[in-house]
Amino acid sequence: MRFARFKRGLCLKTVDSCFQDLKDSRLVEETFTVDEVIDMLDGLRTVVHSEVESELINTTYTNVLLLRQLFSQAEKWYLKLQTDVSELENRELLEQVAEFEKSEFTSSNKKPSADLIKPKLAPLNEGGSELLNKVRTCLFMWLRSMTILLIQLNWIAVQ
Repeated sequence: MRFARFKRGLCLKTVDSCFQDLKDSRLVEETFTVDEVIDMLDGLRTVVHSEVESELINTTYTNVLLLRQLFSQAEKWYLKLQTDVSELENRELLEQVAEFEKSEFTSSNKKPSADLIKPKLAPLNEGGSELLNKVRTCLFMWLRSMTILLIQLNWIAVQ
């Protein structure tokens, strides 16, 4: 959240500088013709459009890299993740995220609403892989015993 907030601030500063550059470089005369104003606004639109597009592309690529990292980690733990794309445009959820950002980054000590407080899982330490290995071993042993049992039952049925 902090990184996204920082990048958004940089993008807004860039847009502000586009307007300031226009003021400093083109607004030196007292009067302008309609064509001159249209030319200045078209130029400003082009520069702002380019800056915003570049930032949106960069944000998209950053999100893709973040998701790729998360999916890679999940894959290492043999987790299957599913997403509900319709939730990405859910106004209520987006407003909850905005409220979370406000409560997280404002200087006031306002507590987040109860809807935003979700139980958190304790992080897995190095013992997590040890536990996973034990579960795998138990599962392998169980499958082996079931295989032996099925072989014995098949042998008895043949006799």
